Amino acid sequence: MSDGDMRLAAFKRELRSRAAAVRDGIDPLRRGEWSSLACRHAWKWLEGTGAKSFMFYVPFRSELDTRPLIEWCWAEGCKVILPRVHADSGELSLHRVESWNELAQGAYGIPEAAGTSPAIGEEEFPAVIFVPGLAFDARGGRLGYGRGYYDRLWARFRASASGTRENTVWVGLAYGAQVLPEVPMDVHDAYMDMLITEEGILNCRKKGE
Repeated sequence: MSDGDMRLAAFKRELRSRAAAVRDGIDPLRRGEWSSLACRHAWKWLEGTGAKSFMFYVPFRSELDTRPLIEWCWAEGCKVILPRVHADSGELSLHRVESWNELAQGAYGIPEAAGTSPAIGEEEFPAVIFVPGLAFDARGGRLGYGRGYYDRLWARFRASASGTRENTVWVGLAYGAQVLPEVPMDVHDAYMDMLITEEGILNCRKKGE
């Protein structure tokens, strides 16, 4: 690892700590209000896309709460896909889930698709992927948790004939307080096409190209 890479890694670690403190410091009642607003913005946008297959994360700790959005999708007959973490390989597998009963506590204590749910094939890749994070910027830059799961999934989609970036929209979900002027990015880091907060929707694709 070069000196520049080491400095960037150290800066990211420091920024993660600060960003986590900011998110954790938001009053829980305010987090609930902002989550509901962000989910409404997201649902209004989803209705306009005509898409019927979406990948979500299940909220963990102080992450923006996606559960209202997931339940709306189930009520509308949309396909809900959740990831499963494979810590041994560093990969995410994708699984269709039709109720909360199909979840189990996975790696790192995060709720995820239970082991009885088979992984979907490449031909079933979702049209929209909602991604958590510690911080984002207007270019679509994202500061994750340092393990690279979504970055590797993003790379898989870009390399796939049926799941290219042009066909799958990557959406960061966050509180407005998580949006920074600039997030440091490596060449392998995933850029978001859109960012949705309680304040509305920001189209990032052109800025991050």
